[in-house]
Amino acid sequence: MSNRDAESIIVELLEARGIARKEQAVFRSPNFERDTHSPWGLPGMDVAVGRLVVAKEKNEKVVVFGDYDADGVPATALLLRVFRRLGIENIEGVIPTREQGYGLTLPVVEALLTLKPAIVIAVDNGTVAKEEVAALVKAGVDVIVVDHHEAQEGKIAESALAIINPKMPGSTYPFAELCACGLAWKLACALTEKLGEDVAPLKWELDLVGLSTIADMVPLVGENRVLACFGLKVLQKSRNVGLQALMNVAQVKAGSLSAGDVCFKLAPRINAPSRMHGEILDGSNAALSLLTATDKAEAAKCAEYLHEQNTERQQLVERHIEEAEAQIQKRPHAQVLVAYHDSWSSGVIGLVASRLMDRYRRPAIALAPEGGVVKGSVRSVDGVHALELLDAAAGELERFGGHAKAAGLTLSGSVESFRDALEAYMNELGLTLEELAAKSERVPDAELGMEELGLELAQKLEELQPFGIGFPAPLFLTECEVRNVRRVGAEGKHVSCFLFDGKTQRKAIGFSYRGPELVEGKKYRFRIGLQAEEWQQMVSPVCHIRKVEVV
Repeated sequence: MSNRDAESIIVELLEARGIARKEQAVFRSPNFERDTHSPWGLPGMDVAVGRLVVAKEKNEKVVVFGDYDADGVPATALLLRVFRRLGIENIEGVIPTREQGYGLTLPVVEALLTLKPAIVIAVDNGTVAKEEVAALVKAGVDVIVVDHHEAQEGKIAESALAIINPKMPGSTYPFAELCACGLAWKLACALTEKLGEDVAPLKWELDLVGLSTIADMVPLVGENRVLACFGLKVLQKSRNVGLQALMNVAQVKAGSLSAGDVCFKLAPRINAPSRMHGEILDGSNAALSLLTATDKAEAAKCAEYLHEQNTERQQLVERHIEEAEAQIQKRPHAQVLVAYHDSWSSGVIGLVASRLMDRYRRPAIALAPEGGVVKGSVRSVDGVHALELLDAAAGELERFGGHAKAAGLTLSGSVESFRDALEAYMNELGLTLEELAAKSERVPDAELGMEELGLELAQKLEELQPFGIGFPAPLFLTECEVRNVRRVGAEGKHVSCFLFDGKTQRKAIGFSYRGPELVEGKKYRFRIGLQAEEWQQMVSPVCHIRKVEVV
């Protein structure tokens, strides 16, 4: 295998991912004005903006109702921040608790009506809340939906004044995958323009847009890539005192903040209070208060609270995982993993299911009690559609919904009968554990030698950031032996070594390593990621071990 230079590897990698050579320059160096689309092309934008102008003139009450996750909360915060600056002062943000449930429900509608709004803006929800939106409209409230979820036929909230959603039937907007915060920013831009104000300062709100775009797992291609790229740049010099405080407690260096920092340090802290059923701090939603704070002391207080909630969340997930592992060991050959404990918290079962799926590479379902019923979260692999899996056990379910890889459910039958129905379906599919594992694996981008896996390639890979859904961090295949193997970290959970192919060696690290024991001088096939890392003022390439096979 002849050595290729770093630039050739990058060009071939992008080409293999469907980005033609003539398009690569634009992909690698996005231009904000050139590569983003006019907000006026979104369905419902004209009507929504016109109604908000009237609300400003008449000082009518506006309520922004957002989802409780790291897309809905930043989207709500963004609208509150911008609308207040535009002079819409009679405005209030509402985030439901996890106990109240996702999106608009009839009890939530009743609570919103007590605020006497003229307009309710449903953010990151509402597209298919047909009955709930109709109830608001019947009470004399104009509803504007700002949402990115699928517009399911027969469920669309047609009585809404406007639905700003690029996935609506008949939409001609060029890019359908914006997150809710991206759409909220588009609404803010259109209203600012309509009121004759300067749109340029709104770029400072791209920190919230970048955070949500990366955190909400939307594909990081097209316009999302542009918003994520520039959102990260704004995050690195954010003027939002809440985000500054959040980065401080998360020990993130703002100037070098990455998409990984957003995914693993910032977003989990925003999500933590709802996962722990501890959303309220001093009578308000803690995460929303943080992102709308103007006082540094208030922001620091909220950020510290989110940090404490996240620490508790991490500990809780680890306890749940240990208990789930004990259950799984009793049925090690099950094609679908089902774990339940009557002491578990429903707020973290999605994280538990995700970890189990990643670890065992087969569909996983975690169940927990909530409000007198048992709720569940599903994470699945390629080849097993989560909704089709649940449909096979529909007789045991009160309700369920989601998409191919992730779904939620409420149980009506017993856990045992639910498990039996799932296992019967998996038996009909006839996939072995090895086939399930294979379907969950990514195909490496290229097979490279140690010389090619150098600093220049690592630095060029950094330039392709941000990585995420639709554009994952590159994965490479390499065959070599190991040297200087040692266990590191708490309880020796990680493995450190050098990879040597007979000519060149590179440092390697395997976090939470669970592969075969690495023996000095023995050959293995590694799937690795590559990063440039600094240690004692020296920058060097480091291979991150993802999978190991004995040759």
